[in-house]
Amino acid sequence: MKPFSTLKVALALTASVNTLLAEPDRTQKPQPGPAPAASFPDYQLRELSNGLKVFVIEDDRKPTITLRLLIKSGSTSDAGKTGLAGFTAGLLNRGTATLTAAQFAAETDFIGMRLEAMAGPDSIAVSAGGLTKYTEKILALFSDAVLHPAFPEDQFAKEQRKTLSALAAEKQEPARLASKLAGKVIFGEHPYGAFMTPATVQAVTRQDLVGFHRRHFLPNNATLAVVGDVSAADILPRIEKALAAWKPGTLPELELPPAPSLKGITVHLVDRPGSVQSNIRVCQTGPARRDPNVPELNVLNATLGGGFSGRLFQNLREKHGWTYGAYSAFDMRKHAGAFEASAETRNDVTAKAIEDTLKEIARLRDEPVPEQELELQRQYNIGNYLLSLENTGRTAQRVQDIDLYGLPPDFYKTYARRMEAVTAASTQELARKFLSTENVAITVVGEAKEVLPELEKIGKVHVYDTELQPIKK
Repeated sequence: MKPFSTLKVALALTASVNTLLAEPDRTQKPQPGPAPAASFPDYQLRELSNGLKVFVIEDDRKPTITLRLLIKSGSTSDAGKTGLAGFTAGLLNRGTATLTAAQFAAETDFIGMRLEAMAGPDSIAVSAGGLTKYTEKILALFSDAVLHPAFPEDQFAKEQRKTLSALAAEKQEPARLASKLAGKVIFGEHPYGAFMTPATVQAVTRQDLVGFHRRHFLPNNATLAVVGDVSAADILPRIEKALAAWKPGTLPELELPPAPSLKGITVHLVDRPGSVQSNIRVCQTGPARRDPNVPELNVLNATLGGGFSGRLFQNLREKHGWTYGAYSAFDMRKHAGAFEASAETRNDVTAKAIEDTLKEIARLRDEPVPEQELELQRQYNIGNYLLSLENTGRTAQRVQDIDLYGLPPDFYKTYARRMEAVTAASTQELARKFLSTENVAITVVGEAKEVLPELEKIGKVHVYDTELQPIKK
């Protein structure tokens, strides 16, 4: 090679290295890459001989196993005994037919296993997990808790006392009062609007728990998700063996009244003397969980009230200094849904904060979202979704949601791409469809004598005490 050619090659290589080592321009925001086409993990579905559907997600990144049993009955199946599903779930790990509560805790602690159960409106989730080397023991303890709970009288009494104490404390928690009242106003006589009181807690008996378990803990009313360092070929026979005694049965019929339709603007005020702040919620009915627009609605909601970058936060906090934070959320359930925008403000600006919340909702309906703002919300939601895939329990829940809510099989595989495809036009269309400024229920927890006069300028005011019972103004 000629000397001149060698010099050119050397200079070119030097320039390439310098380019690679150059400091990035930190004054410019890097452009995001496209969302992955299929970021959600593959799973296998099998049905056991007793009718239980089992989803297996193989993930060998950690030597752990997570089990999540979903009973497709929740508080909607309380059948007039509000709190029944919650009490049933809460006592599953408090002893079995062969182990006391202390013995069961000792057994799980010894292998580092966790077992938790929680009731929601549409289902009860029982989760367990630990190291895969203890899989056999985990399956044994898990199946014992699910199939043979003892519901000990002393443990039930302890849970009742704990619940009564929590209910008394809630009177000092404006956010809890506002949440319960919002549910009551939005859902009416539908079970979604029910909440526990001292009377309902004391009305539940241990025998009610036994009956709920017998009627609803059936393999044909459940799904099981298994996530972790397992193979379907190995784990399915072991699950079949562990749950061999679990037999299918006939489920009770579920008859639910419809959720009411909101008409006009109403204000529902909990008079809490001494409050120097007001907890406000602007509420309306919303879509059910099976609605096909869920990914796109996430972007719409983030634009309005998804945190610091949301319009409510920027208006109520950054512009006016009325609150520490303002947020919004869709609460989508199996049979109905709700939407609410919330904040906690000083008494003297309570009405103004409500009015500006309604203005921000109207702005989403009336004006297209600027592309730069929309891009921020798209990428924020996509990033959060991709990060959440690291949570095995969350992955198990999503797989079971597909079955529980009747979602398309590829719902979560296309989730990120659908959020990426949101446009200003589609966002405005969804805002006009799902957000209203005319048919809303506004709940406020605060001191009536401080906030009532201004609230009456917004809409008809209904006043409640801290027991959420109507009172005269």
